[in-house]
Amino acid sequence: DDAPGAPLRRVVAADKLVLDAAQEHALAQLVTLLRGDAVIVIEGPRGSGRSTAVARASGRPVVELDGARRERIDQQALLELRREVALGVAQPVIANADRLPAELGLGAFLDASRGSIVVTSAMPGLDLGTERPIVRVRWPLPEAPVRRTLWEQAAREPTGDLDTLAFRYRVGAGVVHRAVASVRAEHGSRALDATDLMYGLRHNIAEDLGGLAHPVEVTQSWEDLVLAEDTRDHVQALIARVRHAHQVLATWQYRSKIARGTGVPALFSGPPGTGKTMVAGLIARELDLELYQVDLAQVVSKWVGETEKQLARVFDAAEQGHALLLFDEADALFGKRSADMKGANDRYANLEVNYLLQRVEAFGGITILTTNLDTAIDPALKRRLAAHVVFELPDDDERTTLWQRNVTTRAAPLADGLDFEQLSRTFPKMSGANIRNAALAAAFLAAADGTPTITQQHLLRAGRAEYRSMGHVLAERRAP
Repeated sequence: DDAPGAPLRRVVAADKLVLDAAQEHALAQLVTLLRGDAVIVIEGPRGSGRSTAVARASGRPVVELDGARRERIDQQALLELRREVALGVAQPVIANADRLPAELGLGAFLDASRGSIVVTSAMPGLDLGTERPIVRVRWPLPEAPVRRTLWEQAAREPTGDLDTLAFRYRVGAGVVHRAVASVRAEHGSRALDATDLMYGLRHNIAEDLGGLAHPVEVTQSWEDLVLAEDTRDHVQALIARVRHAHQVLATWQYRSKIARGTGVPALFSGPPGTGKTMVAGLIARELDLELYQVDLAQVVSKWVGETEKQLARVFDAAEQGHALLLFDEADALFGKRSADMKGANDRYANLEVNYLLQRVEAFGGITILTTNLDTAIDPALKRRLAAHVVFELPDDDERTTLWQRNVTTRAAPLADGLDFEQLSRTFPKMSGANIRNAALAAAFLAAADGTPTITQQHLLRAGRAEYRSMGHVLAERRAP
């Protein structure tokens, strides 16, 4: 029985590999290196065809131990791989080593092994803990024309705007085939279009994120948003940058003018409750993207190197599904680096920020960072931003509009003659979120009083309570 036991799996070379020039160069490197006695580390995104390329370069099947698979990876799994290495029939590959548990002892396994062993990682510069010589090969994602060909082959000549699909979703062959399989499971053998394939990509993003980020349901609309005209224009310009990226960067060839990646990192700064997170959701809806909010409690780790691994998973999954990533209170991660390093903690904190800057720069999608204090954000990140949108507290007219829109619904029983301008003047320091809270509280007060309508006094009472919770001096209480 020559079939490897779980969690190992056999990978064979595809009949025809579709590669671009950079991948062909990397494949030629692998052909030479696999004849030697080194540990070969292939650095590139998960699902980009790394193990398949090894099978093609070596001319024999690959036995792969995948750190990203669901089966438990333990010492027994390494023993199974050691047996396959000893038999010498297949080329051993330890895939997604950045997902392996630190206590597995990968370095000791590599030290005790002989011959070429391939390790793949989505995280550049991963420390393997081995004394053996290491050669690193960068395996890039294919360029947009090759990605289009991959979609055409996997989905059997789909229809629709494949150029935009290929440009927007920077994925490799493995992710393409996985997305098509997801769509086929739902729609069977009918003809597919670009929209079907886009949703096929989204089916798998939640599993890849592994609880490190969660989807945010967007229930608001642009009509619910009250912004200063300049701020709204800045937001619309950000949307246009994403929507017309293929035309400007590819068709008009402005990609050659950009020194860094084609992603769109944006910083939303301003006081709490001014609509930063809401606007992120509206942008996602406008561009037909999934919005995922990164859970900083799950991402940030006290263990050295673990935060970078978790962030790598987040960015890789979002890259494949072209999700909009939201880092709320981003100064917790993107804070200024320390020039006065007093110990190891300062050095590792600086390394985390450096890694974040690199990933934001290389990420091909949209990253929105929100902060209440933009001076806390590292200046190097600000230089990499596609947009910095400043959200101010609403002025008198904007507060009046916010009171009106938050109080009014299709079914709410409102008293005649509600004075929204009075509410705006009475509570001048309220943000949009504060006004929303007060409007909802007024509705509950009216329901508790058993009155047929929501009156001005209900709104004033709720406004005073909200103002008190904000820590401000209460407005003068007026007689009913």
